[in-house]
Amino acid sequence: MKNDTESNLKIRQANEEDVPVILKFIHELAEYEGVKDQIQSTEEGLRDALFKRHITEALIAEVDGIPIGFAIWAYSFSTFTGKPTLYIDDLYVRERSRGKGVGSKLFARIAEIAYEKDCGRIDWYCMNTNAPGIEYYHKLGAEEIDWFMVFRLNRAQLEKMREVR
Repeated sequence: MKNDTESNLKIRQANEEDVPVILKFIHELAEYEGVKDQIQSTEEGLRDALFKRHITEALIAEVDGIPIGFAIWAYSFSTFTGKPTLYIDDLYVRERSRGKGVGSKLFARIAEIAYEKDCGRIDWYCMNTNAPGIEYYHKLGAEEIDWFMVFRLNRAQLEKMREVR
């Protein structure tokens, strides 16, 4: 028998009215990960990326119309596969709804979208302190890639790079 969360769970594409709740979820996730001071996202920036420039997409998980989680992703291109890669930036479920299959349903819907878009793979980062996430990803059969390092240029560094040209 399914629990209430599973039977009343709805996964849907985010709409513009969801921007405030998406930002709230981003803050909750950052607090959970201990990096809340690093959040620079704003409602305006999310609205621009999701609904004006369409450079990212998002799903909302809700039970009885109440949002309990979200996922947000974008696409890149893999020269190795010759196909797009769906990159999950965040997948988050509120603490009281964890362990009830919500994250799995969000992940399954993203996998379905990646398959429909003919993506060659899905990539994501996982903090090494997120033991439950790592365990779950291993159970999925996800490959842990330890043979490369992640590098980043932040906005100030991008501005500095403009001087190089």
